[in-house]
Amino acid sequence: MSLESNIAGFIKKRGVNLSAMARDTGIAYMSLYDSLFNDRRKRPLKASEFLVICEFLGASPADFVEKKEPIKNSPKCGNT
Repeated sequence: MSLESNIAGFIKKRGVNLSAMARDTGIAYMSLYDSLFNDRRKRPLKASEFLVICEFLGASPADFVEKKEPIKNSPKCGNT
């Protein structure tokens, strides 16, 4: 599942009102709707929107990211 669909599922489960979310976050209603619920549009969330949404929902950004197994034998950052 995508980041946007994970957030949409969380919103549906909690019964969050999208209009109230738009008002309280300052993100346009249609931007939220197109990113989270409009299957034809599939607008990606901006990073800044994602962080504001997490704050509004009282959730950590990590709550919405899919957990994947670490890549084995990958070089570490900064080591050459």
